[in-house]
Amino acid sequence: MGSARSERTVRPVGFFAEFQPGWGFPIEGSITDAVRGSAVADESRVVSYLRRGAWIWAEMGAERDVLNPEGPTLVSAGSLYTDGAWVWREDLPYYSATYHLALPDDFVARVRALDYSPPVVPESRLIEIATRDLGISMDQA
Repeated sequence: MGSARSERTVRPVGFFAEFQPGWGFPIEGSITDAVRGSAVADESRVVSYLRRGAWIWAEMGAERDVLNPEGPTLVSAGSLYTDGAWVWREDLPYYSATYHLALPDDFVARVRALDYSPPVVPESRLIEIATRDLGISMDQA
């Protein structure tokens, strides 16, 4: 499991210090450092892309908004989605839309290059990400 994670095939986006589990991905700093005062022009289209990624892992439970304890309860916040090249948590679209997060330039460039439409990720690629990148055993039948 340890050696597989050193050779990841996906890149993380939105894995901030306040979020757990982090799946062993490098922490991208504090979410407070990513908050912007206003949205970029295509923010709603980027958020839509994040919401339409391929589901890869379901995390049960609910979490409070880490930036506003009085905010909504986020169900399955730690669930994971992917576009085959990047992986993110289910709550990233919420935080991006609510707090106008600055996301990595190369991620946003990919989203724009794909015209804000996530590609269909083949099941074989989803399995590869789950087993190789996340260390999830598929032997649980």
